[in-house]
Amino acid sequence: MLDEISVFFSADERYARYCAVTILSILENTSSPNKLHFYILSPDLSLENTQRIEKLCAQFAAQVSVIPIDLALFSSLPELQHLSLNTYSRLRCADVCDGCERIIYLDCDLIILGDIAELFEYDFGTKPIGAVPHVQFPYQDFFLKHFDVEGNDIYFNGGVMLINTVYWREKQYGEETLKWADKYSNKLHFGDQDALNAVFWKNYCHLPGVWNVEARLFKEKLLGLPQNEEITKRMENPKIIHYTGADKPWSSQNYVPMRHLYTHYSEQLSQNFAWFPSKPEPKKCTIQSFLKFVWSCLYFRASYNFHAIFNT
Repeated sequence: MLDEISVFFSADERYARYCAVTILSILENTSSPNKLHFYILSPDLSLENTQRIEKLCAQFAAQVSVIPIDLALFSSLPELQHLSLNTYSRLRCADVCDGCERIIYLDCDLIILGDIAELFEYDFGTKPIGAVPHVQFPYQDFFLKHFDVEGNDIYFNGGVMLINTVYWREKQYGEETLKWADKYSNKLHFGDQDALNAVFWKNYCHLPGVWNVEARLFKEKLLGLPQNEEITKRMENPKIIHYTGADKPWSSQNYVPMRHLYTHYSEQLSQNFAWFPSKPEPKKCTIQSFLKFVWSCLYFRASYNFHAIFNT
């Protein structure tokens, strides 16, 4: 094992506690927490929350460094409704850690259930990055139609990435990705994730799906949507749960699959480190939203069965 496991986040002040919940899940599930060094790129992380995260890491003998980031670097790029400018900060991760040969980048809406050291040591060959391909993701058709990419590959989720920083810096992938995002700024739907997919199309290692299991897959199973062997395999033994989409476990009154995992670590952060959420977090959906979800399940199942009957 390498001496340091370098894990990067991009988190502004609003996401400080959610980032801490993710960090706590990593610390509790890794075999060598003392080898972890967390780097947080942030434009505005307060001293109070910095000290809270430092206290959390110190309990496990882990390190944390907060790296200031100037969002003016991304002023020409679009701030989409569901993404802030700070999301582009992850494109700087490999450039700000000269001593790192490889790093892991993680979003702040994750719960890590596996040993992050396994992911860090994964052999992704000579590829510059490793990421998990999306499954059941209709957006890929839009991406292929509207952006200039060639050949067969699968659109990946940028919330979990293993990065070879040596290759990244040699090829100046950060600058290339930013230039691509600027060129197609009026077409971007997922911000820098679109740019990353275009730049690394057919040039990224497909990581095992268990390292980025979207919570939406559990909802889609209940809805009755068909799921292939790959999806079933991911869901049986997830090592990372990713709460993609608008319904976050800390805010949504709707049904959020696997919310109990987030709640578990969030409550630990409150009880053991006296870091409480700014407002009560929902632990389950409301009766109204649950009934709406049940109706949607029945509707999707009925629609799928109807389609299957009349297409056999």
